[in-house]
Amino acid sequence: MPRLLRRAVLAAVLLLLSPSLRTSEAQGVVDTRVRVFLDCQTFGCDRNFFITELPFVLWTQDRLDADAHLLVTRLGTASGGGEYTVTLYGHRRFEGRADTLVTTLPPNTTDDVRRRELARLFKLGLISYVTRLPGQERFAVTYTAPANAPAAPKMTEVQDPWNLWVYRTRLNGGGGAESRASNYEVTGNITASRITEDWKVIFYFQNEYRYNRFKVTDTTSREYIRRNGDAIARVVRSITDHWSIGSGLGGGYSEFRNIDLYQLADISAEYNLFPWAEATSRQLVLATGLGLRRYEYIEATIYGETAETRPLARVMLAGESRQPWGSIDAALRYNRFLMADNRFSLAFNGRTNIRLSRGLSLELRGEAAKVNDQLYLPRGGASEDEVLTRQRALATAFRLTGSVGLNFTFGSIYNTIVNPRLEDFWF
Repeated sequence: MPRLLRRAVLAAVLLLLSPSLRTSEAQGVVDTRVRVFLDCQTFGCDRNFFITELPFVLWTQDRLDADAHLLVTRLGTASGGGEYTVTLYGHRRFEGRADTLVTTLPPNTTDDVRRRELARLFKLGLISYVTRLPGQERFAVTYTAPANAPAAPKMTEVQDPWNLWVYRTRLNGGGGAESRASNYEVTGNITASRITEDWKVIFYFQNEYRYNRFKVTDTTSREYIRRNGDAIARVVRSITDHWSIGSGLGGGYSEFRNIDLYQLADISAEYNLFPWAEATSRQLVLATGLGLRRYEYIEATIYGETAETRPLARVMLAGESRQPWGSIDAALRYNRFLMADNRFSLAFNGRTNIRLSRGLSLELRGEAAKVNDQLYLPRGGASEDEVLTRQRALATAFRLTGSVGLNFTFGSIYNTIVNPRLEDFWF
C-alpha cells in the first residue's frame, strides 16, 4: 500500500509540473512576432479575422504587454458610410513612435469588405514595426498602380449626376400578440443631405405610430395609441478649421407631450478648440443658439395656454477624447425660454472607460438633468392608465440615470487561438 501511494503521489507531482516543463521547453523558442494590443470600440472590428489574417502579429490582452497600441475610431460620412482612423502608438522598444492612417468606406459596405480594409490598414501601419524585428526578411511590399489614373480631384469637382446629394429612407414595422394583449408599431424616416467641406444641408422627416390593446375581461378591452412626427431642415457653414455657423427650420407634433403642432426656427454658432480634422480622436466644442418656438397644444396646459410663442436660448459645452488610456465623452446643455418666469433645463451626460491597470478598466455612464421647462403639460394631469402605459409625459423636477462597471481580464496574455465551434449554441 505505501508503494502504491508513493507512485500515486509521484504521478500527481509530474502532472502538476508538466505545464511548467512544457513552458520551459517553449522558452527556448524565440517568438519574432510583433506584439499588438487592439483597441477598437467601434463597429467593424473582427478580432478573430485579424488574428488569422495577420499571422506575424501576437495580439496581447493588455496594452502594457504590447509593442504597438492599435487604436481604431470612426466618424460617419455624409453618404452614410464611415471614415476609419487607425492610430498606432509605440510601446517598449518603440516608445514615442506614433503613426496614423485613414480610410473611408461607403454606406452598405459588407462586414467582410470592412474587416479586409481594416486589416490592410493594420498591415501598412505595422510595416515600420515588423521590419525592425528579427524575421523582417520574410516581408515584401507590393503596389498595384492604376492604369493612366489622373490626380484625384476634390469632391466638389467630381462630375456627380446626383450633385453630392444622398437620400436615405427607412421603414420599420413590428408587433406581437398574446391571448389578452397585442401591440404593433410602424416607424419611418427620410433623410436628404448634401455635405461638402464647406456646407452641410440636411432635410429630415420621421413619423411614428404605436398601438397597444389589452383585454381586461372577456367583454372589456382598452386601446392606447401614440403618434409623433418631425420635419427638420438644417444648413451649416464651415467658416474656419474651428468655427461653424448654422440655422434651422422645422415642425412636428407629439401626442406624448400634448403638442398638436410645433414650429421652430433658430440660428447657431459653434467653436471647436481643436481642428475638425482631429475629430476622430478629440473634440471640445462650445455652441450657442437663439431661436423661436411656436406651440399649439392638444389640451390646455397647466399654465392655461392653448398656444404660445417663446424665444429660446441654448448653450452646449461638449467634449470627446479617444486616447490609449481610454475614452471619455461628456456634454453640458442649458436651454432657457426667454420672456418666461424661470423656465429652463440643465442637463449633463457623460461616459468614460478608463484603463486602471493591467487588464482592469473602469466604465462609468451617467446623466443628470434639472427640469423646469415642461410648458406642454396638460391641465388636470394624467390618468392612472396613462401613467402606467406611459402615454403622456409626466411632471418632474429632475431626471437621473447612471451605471458603473468594472472589466477585468487575467490569464494568458498571448492566447490568440481562433476556435468558433458551437459559439452561438448555449443552454
